[in-house]
Amino acid sequence: MAWRVSELEPGSGKAVVELEGVVDSTNLEEFFAFINLVFKQGINRIVLDMEYTSYISSGGMSVIIDAYKRAEKEGGKLVVARASEVVNELFEVVQFERIIELYSDLEEAINVL
Repeated sequence: MAWRVSELEPGSGKAVVELEGVVDSTNLEEFFAFINLVFKQGINRIVLDMEYTSYISSGGMSVIIDAYKRAEKEGGKLVVARASEVVNELFEVVQFERIIELYSDLEEAINVL
């Protein structure tokens, strides 16, 4: 599990947040705290880059949905980019795209922020 924040332009409030590995019950509290830290840094326009996310539980998806709502409330936006094949299949099953915009291309996702 490795999570990184890359702010696109200093002070812009925009960032790519890379999620690597597994997000499940073993690290859900850490994931929640990490996402909250992103917002505390003044970032509310977020691309979650999930290219190297091998699995996400329903709890992890709930954290993403909460982050999406928080971003919207703060006048920002949260989208998902490059979800791995396994994660994409999970998103399809729960119809995640009805809530959050999913992009296969990172640049396209960044451009909608």
